[in-house]
Amino acid sequence: MRSTVNAKAGPTMPFSGAVALTAVVFCLAGCAPAPEFPGDGEPGAAPEPETRSAALPLRGGTLRTEYNWIPYVSDPATDGVGTGQVGLSIAESLVWVGEDGVPQPQLARSWESNEDATEWILHLQEGVTFNNGKPFGADDVIWNLKHWIDPDSGSSMAARLEFLSPDGIEKMDDLTVRLRLDRPEVNLPLALYDYPSMIAPEGGWEDFYSGDPADAVGTGPFLMESFVPDERMVLARNPDYWQTGADGLPLPYVDRVVVTAGWDDAARLAALMGGQADILGPGEGVIPMLRRYPDRIEVQTYVTGYVTPIVMRMDTPPFDDVRVRRALKLVQDRERIRALVMPLGPVGHDHLISPGDPAWCPAADTGRHQDIERARSLLAEAGYPDGIEVDLAVPDGDFRIYLAQVYKEMAAAAGITVNIDLLPTTAFWDQWMEWPFSVSGLNGRVPATANMNLTLRCGGEWNESHYCNEEFDALLDEADATADLEKRREVYCRIQTLMQEDSGYLVPFWAATFGASRAEVRLPPAWSRGGYLWHRMWLSNPADRN
Repeated sequence: MRSTVNAKAGPTMPFSGAVALTAVVFCLAGCAPAPEFPGDGEPGAAPEPETRSAALPLRGGTLRTEYNWIPYVSDPATDGVGTGQVGLSIAESLVWVGEDGVPQPQLARSWESNEDATEWILHLQEGVTFNNGKPFGADDVIWNLKHWIDPDSGSSMAARLEFLSPDGIEKMDDLTVRLRLDRPEVNLPLALYDYPSMIAPEGGWEDFYSGDPADAVGTGPFLMESFVPDERMVLARNPDYWQTGADGLPLPYVDRVVVTAGWDDAARLAALMGGQADILGPGEGVIPMLRRYPDRIEVQTYVTGYVTPIVMRMDTPPFDDVRVRRALKLVQDRERIRALVMPLGPVGHDHLISPGDPAWCPAADTGRHQDIERARSLLAEAGYPDGIEVDLAVPDGDFRIYLAQVYKEMAAAAGITVNIDLLPTTAFWDQWMEWPFSVSGLNGRVPATANMNLTLRCGGEWNESHYCNEEFDALLDEADATADLEKRREVYCRIQTLMQEDSGYLVPFWAATFGASRAEVRLPPAWSRGGYLWHRMWLSNPADRN
């Protein structure tokens, strides 16, 4: 067996690439390298004596936070809007992935592969039960894997696991599952984590988000207390959770988490300053105000690989012509867009491989400057000598509005008239796959091919640009089968160039996101790329939060 990870393996290799759409998601903790958490591993395991300190976490209280929107989802496996970012605290996943991009054990305690990464074995945690009393085991994992890859389920996990067929899934014993893949995949554990990766008991859920706590079955640290879609979800401590904290007792530390949707920055600022909220995700506009009170508010800044691309639907005129797509890219003054809209984020170059990715290809990103005359020439060649007029759909509520406005002004110089169609957030995302031209949003995922398999592979579940290029698909397969870093970079160079020249994506920058928490909130030393680590947060004044 070539690759082995076990429950005692902690994160290594700091990694600055990739996150979470959710993330005007607020990363909920600092971005320092993530050490192994005390007590992780076997159910009920107490931390080693040296992990104890004089400042053990306090227990109790209610943590008050937010999530941008939490609509009802009929099947968590088909979640395309992010309610599962909250749901993962009730029904956890096989692994979790932190800032370094390294998969960490969760319901899977360890894994290993053969030499060519075509066969993987997952070893599951022993002694874990669902919150309805059912024991967790291999049958549950197998049912979920088959449900995710079932074409009729509509799960985005199918794109992450497109190398896996139902007949390649085998139960070895009650706590061991073997996966025989259709092609090599060196990053299989990473493919098992995303917000639709919540593990259901065998047979699935009746209606997880019904609002009835009995329907929200999972193995996670919290129970659902109540849920009003698009308004609020309240989580209550699961007294029988299998992981333990630094004090040797079962997590979580807090008794409840109240998650509210629909905040704007004015409300966030008032709530944080007035003590009505504990941890929120403010926009860049209110960060200077919050930083005036370092004794009361801690502000975190993250550049994680979250992108808000301008997306062209390539099956719709005029975007079906590659000359038009290239013209729309050429009007970008990337440095100026970044300076005006996202000064804390790196410049982007119209692809989805972050500069923080170890295999990023810098050579493909050189020499891509604004060229208005060339844009005009390409439009003329495409049959638009007098320019074009396009409608740009934009969700309300964050910096994407400013991106649209800046792009509109730049495009006008090339004879491109951009009409901004500003939409309520929920209205935009209800139809996000249908807009011919839009400012979208995409969580950073690791490896970078995860997002491209979702959004750019022929028939991909989230292929909002309707892109299909067999050469590109073959490059994705090659990258996913390549473990050697330098060889992978060679493939990424070709992927980046093909996206820049052919795809329907404009990516002028990588977005920075922000978190802000009150001083009494104690954050864990890592953040998660999928769900949140609310179970590892604690309050210095829990008696005031009951």
